[in-house]
Amino acid sequence: MLAPENFTRKSSVKPRLTGYIKLTSTRQNDKNNKFMEPKGVRTYRLVVKVKPSDKVFGLKLENVRTSNKLFVNGILRGFSGNPAEKNNGYHAGMIPYDTYFNIQGSRAEIIIQSANFGYPLKGTLYKICFGLQKNISFMTTTNSSIELAGTILMFLLAVYSLYVYAAWKKDKSFLYLGISFLSFAVDLLFNGEKLLVQLFPVIPFELECKIKKMAVILTIASLAWIVREFNKNILSKITVKAVNVISIVYVLVVLTVSYPVYMYLDLPKYIVITAFLIMIILKLTVMNIKDTCGSMNKKEAGLFLEAIICISICLVNNFLYELNLTSTKLVGSAALCGSMVLLFTILSNGFLNAYKNMEKMSGELIGMDKVKNEFIARTSYELKAPLYGIINITETIIKENSGYMKDENVKDIIILKDMALKLTNIVNDTLDITLLKNGQLKISICTVDVKVCASIVVESYKYILQKKNINIINNIREEVLVKADESRIQQVIFNLVGNAVKNMDKGTIKISCSRKGDMVYVLVEDTGPGIPEDKQHKVFMPYESLNPEGIGLGLYITKQLVELMKGEIYLDWSEKGRGSRFVFSLPVSKEKNDVYEENRKRNEEYFHSLSSTDYSDTVQGRKNEGTILIVDDEIFNVQTALNIFYREGYNILTALSGEEALKKVEDNKVDLVLLDVMMPGISGIDVCRKIREKYSLIELPILISTLKDVNYDLFLGFEAGANDFITKPFEEREITARVRTLIQLKKFMEDALKNEMAFLQAQIKPHFLYNTISTIISFCYTDGEKAAQLLTDFSRYLRLNFDIDNKMMLVPLRHELEMVDAYIKIGKARFGDKVHIEYDVEHQIMGEKVPVLCIQPLVENAVKHGLLGKREGGTVYVSASKEKNTIHISVKDNGIGMNDEKLEELRNSEVYNNGVGFSNISRRIRKLQKGDIDIHSIEGKGTIVDMFIKSL
Repeated sequence: MLAPENFTRKSSVKPRLTGYIKLTSTRQNDKNNKFMEPKGVRTYRLVVKVKPSDKVFGLKLENVRTSNKLFVNGILRGFSGNPAEKNNGYHAGMIPYDTYFNIQGSRAEIIIQSANFGYPLKGTLYKICFGLQKNISFMTTTNSSIELAGTILMFLLAVYSLYVYAAWKKDKSFLYLGISFLSFAVDLLFNGEKLLVQLFPVIPFELECKIKKMAVILTIASLAWIVREFNKNILSKITVKAVNVISIVYVLVVLTVSYPVYMYLDLPKYIVITAFLIMIILKLTVMNIKDTCGSMNKKEAGLFLEAIICISICLVNNFLYELNLTSTKLVGSAALCGSMVLLFTILSNGFLNAYKNMEKMSGELIGMDKVKNEFIARTSYELKAPLYGIINITETIIKENSGYMKDENVKDIIILKDMALKLTNIVNDTLDITLLKNGQLKISICTVDVKVCASIVVESYKYILQKKNINIINNIREEVLVKADESRIQQVIFNLVGNAVKNMDKGTIKISCSRKGDMVYVLVEDTGPGIPEDKQHKVFMPYESLNPEGIGLGLYITKQLVELMKGEIYLDWSEKGRGSRFVFSLPVSKEKNDVYEENRKRNEEYFHSLSSTDYSDTVQGRKNEGTILIVDDEIFNVQTALNIFYREGYNILTALSGEEALKKVEDNKVDLVLLDVMMPGISGIDVCRKIREKYSLIELPILISTLKDVNYDLFLGFEAGANDFITKPFEEREITARVRTLIQLKKFMEDALKNEMAFLQAQIKPHFLYNTISTIISFCYTDGEKAAQLLTDFSRYLRLNFDIDNKMMLVPLRHELEMVDAYIKIGKARFGDKVHIEYDVEHQIMGEKVPVLCIQPLVENAVKHGLLGKREGGTVYVSASKEKNTIHISVKDNGIGMNDEKLEELRNSEVYNNGVGFSNISRRIRKLQKGDIDIHSIEGKGTIVDMFIKSL
């Protein structure tokens, strides 16, 4: 190896000339035209003559194997590796570099020292560029920019492809594309300008070469996988497996042997790869010609063929560059860009077609989903009626027949009722979630009193949980007004309480609230088992339930409802064995200020003006259909109902609150009350209860109105004594039909009661009158004082019989017992010691209402058909007691009794018996007070009649 000083005149030994060679040729011969071996050390000298100038020149060296140094005019200008004898400091390195310099005078001597002890293939194509600085710099910058941009693009495409595969693992072509792009990016970093090696010069030459070789083979393997995924008819499974095996073997060889050894595999590798690519191109060409492209359409198959051709050109160009058969990679880079464009065009078409199919399927699914939701909604509506029917029938059976049924049967019916209630709640939840999903759930925001909502929920659960040891307490004592939907806030509280009830057998549930700023926070706290910590974050998710019997929609719907009302809900705390606390917030009603009070006052004045209007004058000349009291705190609802009823010819009274409604009922003759359930202060349910304390279902019908026919609203309403219900907003034909029916029914029942009373009073037998008067006359001759007493008792008996209001079928128990006492005194006067009576009546129930003439006729029958049939006579025992809400009245005698045949005939003789006997009394008790009556008798021992009457 020669140094620059060896070429100076001062050198004592002149270097021997080997020959002139062309560095841009792959074949280098000496001066005897013999081929020069690739391994060894060499020195190249070039003298460049230029015109004298102050311009800066540059040199750029690439691909000088496998180490070199550059001298210009005796000065070291650059190096890569360390060119030297093999055992004398040789170090391989092939990093491109450029250098810039001035030429003093008109001559520049360029000397290149090179050494190669690793690359075994013949031919050393060196790429050396000489020119002005700006040209060399532009070349370097351009190459580096193109390679950096290509590398970044490849990495981005690789990340994108792998991300798509991670999201959609069904299509593995994205995985293989990602691997291919990644290997291309690595190949770009280690070829050309070798950006990564320039950035990190510490990377060993051996490692650099191994990475390049593995990147190339991975590109080929991934290409085989891509072809297989795009069209399985091009490459068989066996071919792909063979490619995989060859690739793995090649990688293992590269990893285990040294650079000079695996470089011998380059030429066979390139031959095999080229043959493989030609095979793929030929198969694709044949398939395009025969139009047998399988799952690909002809356009996609043509694009795929072009992409494979571009990839092949890129790889072949790289191979030629590696084999020193070309000095540029520009063609390969352009082909690579073209292949990427083509591949992504194919993928874009695939995505476009998939999107169109998905859009079509989405439209079909949306249509099917609408059909499904409509089916669910209609089914839910259709299920409601039979479910309510089951509930009502079971309640009727329990109330009317529980005394005659076995405990096991009663329990079964109660279980059936509970199941129907649960199924009703599921149906309502299903309907709500369907409306929520379709965005069809309507929220009517108005001012709502949270206290009233909570009270109704508490009353509802007291009714539902009659036999459970769960105490529900409403700690909201004062009016709390919020902006919300009154039926939905009630549903929210109901669901939260229901969630606590489902998960506890006994304990306490408390409802309270507090205000912070512009929000009201409602707290529902229970002493149940608590929610496990690992499930607390799922409580508001759909279909998540702690109770295996539930479907987990209640709290999810609750959260959606609260958010629709511009509030929020969360689990405040929950501890195992201690319980849980849920909190939801709602906006405070801004109307609870001076402006609101002024508006409220104006509303009251408006209502009072309505109620004070003499509608009896305005309807003169028209038929007076009756008087209706409208009770609601919303002007709109009152005005709507008023307009409807006025056109129908009704007199109208209005009330703003429950207290005012009770006063109007007390001061006026009202035929029907239209009562809103939700009102501030006292709820419509409580108003209904207070009205029923004085007026029966027949005397004053009550039509409750609510925004939603929620089952617990209806249960409470009917339990409190409502006759019917109607939902708001009012539909004219529906409300007029319901009101007309109730008022007409009231009038028909009043007429029927008048006739019934006339009938009952007419049942005093003439012979009873004759016998009583005859007895009195006989005593007048023998005992005047006794005759006077008997006449007084007879007068009292007649007065008690005829001094009954025809409109009142119910009288105090005291009244009935006085009539019995008067009758017995007359009987004792006639029959002497053969007739006795004993009373066992609780004093505190003497004022309870019972059907008129329900005890005296039974006592009369006991005397006539029981005691007088025995020679010695007997005693009638009358007892009355109250247990819970039921009054038990018993009329017992120790007379002659009756046999089973006659007893059965009496029980079934209702349709044949027209007198005031057992069947008449039984019918009236069952109709008027939803009570029951039964008779037991033993021949020769006596008869017992038991009446069970609901307390009013």
